[in-house]
Amino acid sequence: MIVLARPEADLNRRSPEAGVTLVEILVVLAIIGVMASVLGLSVTGGARNADTLEREANLLAVRLERAADTAVLTGAPAGFVWDQQGYSFVAFRNGAWSAHPDGLLGTAHALDDRAELSVGGQLQGQYLLRADMIPSATEPDTSRPIPLRIAITGTTAERQLIFDGVTAHSVSGTDRGQP
Repeated sequence: MIVLARPEADLNRRSPEAGVTLVEILVVLAIIGVMASVLGLSVTGGARNADTLEREANLLAVRLERAADTAVLTGAPAGFVWDQQGYSFVAFRNGAWSAHPDGLLGTAHALDDRAELSVGGQLQGQYLLRADMIPSATEPDTSRPIPLRIAITGTTAERQLIFDGVTAHSVSGTDRGQP
């Protein structure tokens, strides 16, 4: 029997018809995965902003309702005070306005850096929360109460918060219908 020996160099060489190796396929898949995750993170930036605005609007809605409930229960008016950085609540006690006695409401709330609050285009101001639950703003001609409309805007989205003296609800910035 004759055994033919193959040179050592021929044993490590692949045939051109062999195709791609498993390692090459895994490297390509890893590169595609990294590119897809980078793209996904850059695309969802707007969604995170919208989530932030919705969270801020819902938090403010709950606090407005709580302040209104406290005003009704105590018979003393409360106030909503806002500026570009955030908001807080005050209460009328002992003949003067001071921080709201409810620790949650009396502590100033700073908005997320991506959010800005305005009421009627005003970036700062005050709004009276009456003990009789009637909105403190009225139409000049009819004296009909006007709900408080608060805009919380971000870089790519906007939320509207509508407070009628009793309840507050948040709607998307594109939905500006009457409550």
